[in-house]
Amino acid sequence: MQRIARSNFSLCGFTAAAMLFLAPLAQAQAPEQGEVPEIKAVVGFPFSAVGIQENVRETTDGNRFIHKITTHHYRDGQGRTRLERELPMRVSASNATETTYVTVTINNRVTGEIDMLFPYGKLASVTQRPGMKVVDVPAAMPEIITRFAGMRFGPKDPGWSAPVSLGEKSIEGLHAVGTQRTFTVAAGLVGNQQAVTITVQQWSSPDLGVILDRTSRTSTGGEVHYQLQQIVQAEPSADLFTVPAGYRKITVNRATGDLTDTQGTSTAVAQKQ
Repeated sequence: MQRIARSNFSLCGFTAAAMLFLAPLAQAQAPEQGEVPEIKAVVGFPFSAVGIQENVRETTDGNRFIHKITTHHYRDGQGRTRLERELPMRVSASNATETTYVTVTINNRVTGEIDMLFPYGKLASVTQRPGMKVVDVPAAMPEIITRFAGMRFGPKDPGWSAPVSLGEKSIEGLHAVGTQRTFTVAAGLVGNQQAVTITVQQWSSPDLGVILDRTSRTSTGGEVHYQLQQIVQAEPSADLFTVPAGYRKITVNRATGDLTDTQGTSTAVAQKQ
């Protein structure tokens, strides 16, 4: 374990290095119009599942561009969550072969840490967040949000219509409740001359507190469809919620700003000198 001196290694420096490391991944995500639904940290409702998201864009000449993103979700009985993103990236314009990069986010609300794992380089960024531990709250229906032109619009932002019930049905063997809302992006908000409408149809599980199916369509022709599949209501392996052995770890203490470069499996942070 080595404490990183502020004089030769800063948080900004680490961020810049991470950005260089992740530049190909950022390019791979560029076509994404939506965001992968977050799995809330809920105690007592463990499960694992696979999320499939398809982003569809149609052009005026009738062409359709379809980009697929696969995610693996895990939540244990303690409320810890793990999100694995599979990001396809084409090596070059002349090479039709796609390479899949995997990034992992572990939200450990038991310890208050967030671990970002990059298996390609066996690198882990560990952020310590004192006071951010899990709260034992019941599962709740996920709120409807949307994204457009790089902006995120939450359920309380102005521009939403009143929710419309779509009824109830069974999805993947789970009780699902459907809701539809429409968001209006006002003219001029993101450089648009005319208003843009986004219609979101969302089916959620009140038992697990997760989105099971969501379709978002815009008046400009874009569409994003997300579906949670292969749902298993059982306790995932505890190893999924820890940094694997052999990873190089950069630990960030949000309270003090200290950084620690740790080799191996130790997660101890050197004290500030």
